Amino acid sequence: MPSIAIQVPYQAQPGMKIKAKLADGRSFLVTIPEGAYYPTQLMVSVPDAPVAATGNPIMDSKPIDLPSDSKIEKLEGTAGTTMDEGVDAKDLTAICALCCVSTNLYCTWPGCIGCHQKGDMCCIQIEGVACKVGVTEGSLCMCVKSELECIKPTTCIKMTEQCFCLDCRCAFPCDDEVPCAVTVLGLTCCFNWSPKCECGAKLAEDKEEGGAPAEEVADEEQEMQVMDRQ
Repeated sequence: MPSIAIQVPYQAQPGMKIKAKLADGRSFLVTIPEGAYYPTQLMVSVPDAPVAATGNPIMDSKPIDLPSDSKIEKLEGTAGTTMDEGVDAKDLTAICALCCVSTNLYCTWPGCIGCHQKGDMCCIQIEGVACKVGVTEGSLCMCVKSELECIKPTTCIKMTEQCFCLDCRCAFPCDDEVPCAVTVLGLTCCFNWSPKCECGAKLAEDKEEGGAPAEEVADEEQEMQVMDRQ
């Protein structure tokens, strides 16, 4: 069976189903396994596309449940130390940015309630949330949570801070969550070292994850939908 890599959407919980759409038009309902929360990556095995007598693949746009012999595995090391209540850069709209520093609008509801901050400096990482809506089973509100960790260095310095609808962040060097951009009053003139003219541009762009095929699903806005717990 071929495999695809998908990411658990923000605020999704174990037991919920998400729809994963492949490039060949087929859609499958994937049940989130226990212990898998955003931004955990799942490797899902899917059946080969059925072929008609003409030799062409049979396409069905209606989502179906995965076969019983399909495997769903959590990719180790994909969640990192990011808390479940953290901010996804794909949900941010750039307001002002200059190279490695940006101020953004965060309007995802109810994720925008409360505050979240995270900072990396060489081998030290600190992260905390306050007054956030609970995203794990049984949690109504995360009043205060923080952690201080010694990690393997991956960057020189990186800081993000979200307070309700306002998000500020910086990083050196720039990365996917803090890209190099030039934005003035919501008009982006440069993004990821390339010229760009767009009003209300998102801070992060969807792209393929390493090791996953081109037909993988990106996020909720690209055919991945959180469905009711069954």
